[in-house]
This record gives sequence, structure tokens and C-alpha cells, in this order.
Amino acid sequence: MNGNIQSILFVPAKAKTLAKIASSEADAYIIDLEDSIADGEKDGALSLAVDYLKACEGQTCFVRVDRRYMEAQMAALRPLEFRGFMIPKTESCDFIDLYADHFARREIMALIETPLGMAKVDSIARHEKVAALAFGAEDYTAAANMQNTEENLLPLKSRIVMFAKAYGKCVYDTPSFNITNVACANAEALHSASLGFDGKLAIHPGLIPGIKSAFGLHDIASVQRIVSAYESQGEPVLLFEGKVYEKMHIDRLKRILKENNH
Repeated sequence: MNGNIQSILFVPAKAKTLAKIASSEADAYIIDLEDSIADGEKDGALSLAVDYLKACEGQTCFVRVDRRYMEAQMAALRPLEFRGFMIPKTESCDFIDLYADHFARREIMALIETPLGMAKVDSIARHEKVAALAFGAEDYTAAANMQNTEENLLPLKSRIVMFAKAYGKCVYDTPSFNITNVACANAEALHSASLGFDGKLAIHPGLIPGIKSAFGLHDIASVQRIVSAYESQGEPVLLFEGKVYEKMHIDRLKRILKENNH
């Protein structure tokens, strides 16, 4: 999965919200057939998603399926061109073999949002077909009967990031529900970036600029100067503007340059 995808917006499969994708600035979109769609509206939402994906151009789209209707939804979506599927409440990778034909050309984003999924995150991240992990804190904290606070979630987020990085997968933090308190949502995004997440999910387009800012804070010119100074001196340790840089620091800075197409 492309590491340049940092902001991912959930979009309910409804005519009004799908029409707003064109004016959004997110890096990618998750067309939602699960939580945001009432049970009596699932068939209509699937039809709208199919029609949108047939006509859309230029957007990076995933589809979050509903586990209860996954087979029918995947069958309807199979002929279409889009990036991949988000699988909610992932607790194992058994579904990958079960629906192997539907994943042949798709990336899988595994949503970890239950205690069992968290316990199995090692094996989920390890699976070769899983391109990315994402954390769903609202469902997780409800299932675990715990308070949803950054302090409480810190070990869980660190665990997801650790296993994603161990197996070279992208990893995305839970969306903020502070849609009217943009300053708070922006602070959450900065915290996500500091923990090593590759990006953050969002449920409101107004939070996309804050996510982009949080994950794009690098001064590319300064990064390039440090890398150039390290490579030109030919020594294993660089002292640059009062700070020591070794190979592991330079490797990280080179990844930043690569992700920013430098």
C-alpha cells in the first residue's frame, strides 16, 4: 500500500455523501456499507456504491463491507476497478481464503476493533494479502468496557503500530469523533503521527486538513541538507546544528524524502 496515503475519509454509500467526494482533499476514501448504513438500506447502498465506482475517476477508493452481507457485496463489486476492501472486526485471516477470488486484484485493510482482533494482530499483520492495518477505537472500547482516552489507548495503538512495522504494512489510527472541536481533533492527529502511524482515518471532511498537516510536518529542505551532509562527510556519525545523526536516523530521513518524491 502506498505510504503517501495519509488521510482516509469514510464516506457512507449514500447519494448525498458520495457526491461530495469530488470536492474533498483526502488522499483516499472508504465507501462505507457497514455502520453508516441501516439494515433496511443495505441493498440500495450497494447499488449506489456500484454506480459510483463505475463512474469515478482519479480517486483512491476502498469499500468497507458488512461482515453479515460480505459475500453478496463482494460479488456485486468484483467486476469493478477500485483499490481494495476494508474488513471490519478482523479477528483472523480465514476470510481471505474463503473469498480469495474477490481479493485477487485488491488490497486488504484489516480493521482491528475487538479484543480478539487485538490479541491476533500479529498473525493478521503477518498475512501476505493484508496491505494495511487500521484501529477502530470506538468499537474496541465498547467491547472492552473501557474509557476511550488517549492514555488508555496508548498501549493498544503502540501494539498495532509495532506489528504493522514489523511486517512492513501501513497502519492507520482511529478516526476522531471531535468533528466540531477541530483543535482537539488536530491534536489527536499530531499524537497519531508521533506514535508512528502512517496516517489517520476521518469521518468528516473538515478534519482532513489537520490530518494532512500532522503527517506532513517535515521540512523537506532541512531533511535534504542533513542527508547530503551525512553522505558527503563519509563518516558513520554526523554532528549537524548541534544534533548527532547516525545511520538509523539517516535511513529514516531518506524514507521521508522518498515518500515526498525527493
